[in-house]
Amino acid sequence: MEQRRRMVQQPQKRKSISDAAKTSTASRTVQSGGNRRSGGKVLKLVRLVGETDRPFIIILTILICIGTVMVFSASYPSAESIYKDSFYFSRRQIFFIFLGVASMLAAIAFGDYRRLKRVSLALFIFALAINVATAVPGIGLERNGARRWLNIGIDFQPSEVLKFALILMCARHISDNPDKMRSFRHGTLPFVILLGMSAVTTILQSHLSCTIIFCIIVFAMMWMGGTSKALLLGSAAVGAGGLYVVLQNMAHSIRRVQIWRDPFSDLSGAGWQPVQSLYAISAGGFWGLGLGQSNQKHGFLPEPHNDYIFSILCEELGYFGALVVMILFALLIWRGYVIAKNAPNMYASLLVMGIMTSLAAHVLLNIAVVTNTIPSTGIGLPFFSYGGTSLMIWMAEMGVVLSVSKYSYEKE
Repeated sequence: MEQRRRMVQQPQKRKSISDAAKTSTASRTVQSGGNRRSGGKVLKLVRLVGETDRPFIIILTILICIGTVMVFSASYPSAESIYKDSFYFSRRQIFFIFLGVASMLAAIAFGDYRRLKRVSLALFIFALAINVATAVPGIGLERNGARRWLNIGIDFQPSEVLKFALILMCARHISDNPDKMRSFRHGTLPFVILLGMSAVTTILQSHLSCTIIFCIIVFAMMWMGGTSKALLLGSAAVGAGGLYVVLQNMAHSIRRVQIWRDPFSDLSGAGWQPVQSLYAISAGGFWGLGLGQSNQKHGFLPEPHNDYIFSILCEELGYFGALVVMILFALLIWRGYVIAKNAPNMYASLLVMGIMTSLAAHVLLNIAVVTNTIPSTGIGLPFFSYGGTSLMIWMAEMGVVLSVSKYSYEKE
């Protein structure tokens, strides 16, 4: 009887995401093409290409395909009117997709997350430098009163690189100081410095929407890293106060808030775009008018293939199509968090969670803008909105997530 009692195993405590992330790399070594047994349960690899996560790749591919079709559908009237070539935007978007796929495959093959940790500081400094360079005449491009692009043969938006570099730096700091995050010195001050340096460069570009994304990323990383509630609330209050001060000193942002409150008050001016977006969404009904059958893209909704492409999707595919796309985004983000939970160490886990949180913020803010739930921010819809820089950076980040997935697995 005594021996039997000794043989009884104590129930194991349930591990949190952070605890799971601390599991040693050796205990999670991937064995290609097979199953592993641990504690009587089968650990099944979910792999397809280069031992990367199969569900993540499938969902991502579906989203990119739908996004490419929607870019053509939304852009051909504008392309025909401006360039006399209805395929102008869609052809360029397909070219950017090929570049994006190349960057994603390169990230999977060569972008070992451990290398990213070593170069994170250098990349952050480089990202700050190229964002400052937008203010240099002849290098920075000015559009609509804002300098947010660099002329390097193509129009390159350096703030996209800075978002990724900020995630790398936050993940590096947290993973190097996991037991000190509840202190102000390690759990708040470094993030305030990183956010402040990043925000200054984008505020100089009149890029408030990117500044908001920075705030969301840093706050989420602090929360996931274990910063105390008191410091989180204090940081959120200071950040909100800072954004309010900046907002009050940016005339175009004040105007956007006024238009958001009543877009019909200036139909011939700033209220035109949000009003036409609402018309497009309401015209689609449940099933939509049909692919390619949008009316608002024919000179009514400005640049329908960019930030407001979701409005055209609602008009042509209806609420049903919009719901399908939102579910696909939700599944992609969920799958990313699964990869993060099963990552081999804390840094890899935080890196993936930061990327997926940034993706979720972009999707939610874009949909909120086109439905006039929040003021216009200028944030595009990932994998849908036309643009080379954003698409290539997003694809590279998805490659980083897939690179981490090579070292993760799930229980069958």
